Amino acid sequence: MVPTTPEKPVAAENSPQNRRLGLAEQIMIGLVLGVAAGVFFGEKVGFLKVAGDAFIMLLQVTVIPYITVSLITALGRLTLKDAKLLGLKAGSVLLLLWVIGLAVVLLAPLAFPQWPSASFFSTTKVEEARPINFLQLYIPSNPFFALANAIVPAIVVFSILIGLALTSVKGKEALLDPLSAIAEALMGVTGFIAKLAPYGIFALTASAAGTIDIESLTRLQVYVVTYVSLALILGLWLLPAFVAIVTPLRYGDILRAFRGPVITAFATGNVLIVLPILAEDSKQLIAASEGAKDDPGEGEAESSIDVLIPAAFNFPNLGTILSLMFVLFAGWYIGTAVPVSKYPVISAAGLASLFGGPVLALPFLFDLLKLPQDLFQLFVTVDVVASRFGTLLAAMTIVTIALVGTFALQGRLRLRLLPLARFLGVTVALLAITLIGIRLFYTYVVVAPFTKAEALAGFQLLATPQPARVYTKLPPGFGQTGGGPASLAQIKERGVLRVCYLPKDFPSAYFNNANPPQLVGFDIEMAHRFARSLDLPLEFLPVINEIEAERLLNNGSCDIFMAALPVSLRSAERFAMSVPVYTSSVGLIVRDSRRDQFRTWEDIQNQGAAFRVAIPDTPNAYALAKDLIPDANLIPYLDKASLKKLLEAGAPDVDAIASMSEEGATWTLLYPDFSLVVPRPTVFNPVAYAFALGNEKLLEAFDAWLVAEKSRGTVDQLYRHWMLGEAAQKQKPPRWSVIRNVLHWVN
Repeated sequence: MVPTTPEKPVAAENSPQNRRLGLAEQIMIGLVLGVAAGVFFGEKVGFLKVAGDAFIMLLQVTVIPYITVSLITALGRLTLKDAKLLGLKAGSVLLLLWVIGLAVVLLAPLAFPQWPSASFFSTTKVEEARPINFLQLYIPSNPFFALANAIVPAIVVFSILIGLALTSVKGKEALLDPLSAIAEALMGVTGFIAKLAPYGIFALTASAAGTIDIESLTRLQVYVVTYVSLALILGLWLLPAFVAIVTPLRYGDILRAFRGPVITAFATGNVLIVLPILAEDSKQLIAASEGAKDDPGEGEAESSIDVLIPAAFNFPNLGTILSLMFVLFAGWYIGTAVPVSKYPVISAAGLASLFGGPVLALPFLFDLLKLPQDLFQLFVTVDVVASRFGTLLAAMTIVTIALVGTFALQGRLRLRLLPLARFLGVTVALLAITLIGIRLFYTYVVVAPFTKAEALAGFQLLATPQPARVYTKLPPGFGQTGGGPASLAQIKERGVLRVCYLPKDFPSAYFNNANPPQLVGFDIEMAHRFARSLDLPLEFLPVINEIEAERLLNNGSCDIFMAALPVSLRSAERFAMSVPVYTSSVGLIVRDSRRDQFRTWEDIQNQGAAFRVAIPDTPNAYALAKDLIPDANLIPYLDKASLKKLLEAGAPDVDAIASMSEEGATWTLLYPDFSLVVPRPTVFNPVAYAFALGNEKLLEAFDAWLVAEKSRGTVDQLYRHWMLGEAAQKQKPPRWSVIRNVLHWVN
């Protein structure tokens, strides 16, 4: 990844004795060997990520100083008139590329086949989004803070301001000459470090290829294949061909000149670290172009390159614009296609929000288009692969702006009608063949839908369970009579711990898809672990709701009601409550198309009795609902089976279903036409397990055990396992690899 060196004489280059692999070839070899090592060794080469990260950090050593020095010196050597002209011409190129990128994004749905829809489990609904401070991002109120914290947009603005000010300063060479020397020194350091690129890229690609989650990519392959195909068409054909049509440069020369830094950007997933190389290679390419020797503005060309390369980095590039395609893909994924009438909204709002990156733009567009926010986690999953190709496209976008802008400033642009017509024809044909081909392939050849609901059904207990007998119905006569709650000593004498649970209480207590089905979930695993501490087997007894659980606790039929109940005055009047197990938030399960109507509790309260909300038919639920939405029309449902029927029918008679966030998120996973909304300000509630009033000894023992388990991190581990869906990752078999699955050298 060093700057391209001048070509050797032909005779020497063709001589077998003098023929050596260039750095670009070495980088490609390192990339191929890294992929091969990852496929062969699998997760065994994951440790190489440390070496890859070290290589990236070395490359970053000179980047921020280079951006600052190059912008100041390049702008400082221009006149103010030339600086304005450069901004106008390069800005026109950038605007044209934005139009091209948005057009490709809006055509992408042509590639999406007719597949069953799905959604996935996430808890991002309960997290407060941290707003991006655009003022701090772009205004360098403290340049030293921006430099120390690598706030690149602010650094660029600071450097541009200083450079523009220098255009009219007398004696500026006294400052610009030393800065130019520093810039050359930085390029020398970068060139030295870049010699390590083949080894660093080998380490990065080996660790990525050995550890990437192939199964998660399989179910999202439509987006990945479409994104990668379009990124390659734009980056390897459209952009270099466009440059070749309007400048004296040739298509093949452009690809050869930038293959090293572009491959490095692809392998590292970081375009920032190759900016110095892109600038140097651009200068050499322009210097070697047709008519360059007769052009007196060679120094002006170098200055414009040094301005445009770092400046273009801070604007949305075609790689980030292409990520807007995920908004259209998300609508297709859940079976709610984004209508064409919304395309102008995606174009205008999406492009503006991309100044903060896809992390800001996609959630914003999901809200704007009434798509489930949970889909952003899906984007994070596929972006592991797609971002590499997006980085390649970003590098070529920056190069295109710099080259075309520089030739425009020199007055050397040209437009030939026949090559332009040929370029447009080939581009349209490539896009049509790619999009329609992907659609036909996934419609008639490969159909691989996958849903997180299936993964949820496959979850198993994290630890070895205690011996247990699970009842799906109360045994005849059970709970009709009893001698009152059993103390801890009586439970030990009896020889079994009896736990009441709520069936279909996702993700706390439900039956998985094992053969035979097993009772699993957060609350069930907590029960197993407490029983293990007592060295007792278990009996699990189903209850319809907390009212029935209260009766069974009081007559001694069960000892603990293992279901997360909000800690409240109403609960304390009916149960002896344990110390809080975790803190949850109050949410609403609503239809996706209506989630914007329930952003705040104030919005909901203003609807008065017109707001119809389904709640569990329990005193605790009534009390909580009356506190939050006193005038709402409350519609009770009896149990989880009733909730299931309500969702299956599409909840036609209610506006929302009240729920704790963890439970509500899982129900929306099972019924993806619904979404979980957590109205602001977020209402948090600690939740706990219930015991019979007066059963102090058992409650004290459980509290002591629970406090100890929380201090050891056990409860947090189980929360992440069941509520946050980490079970889906932990229960997967080791990644496929040649060494394990073909040669069977390791287990």
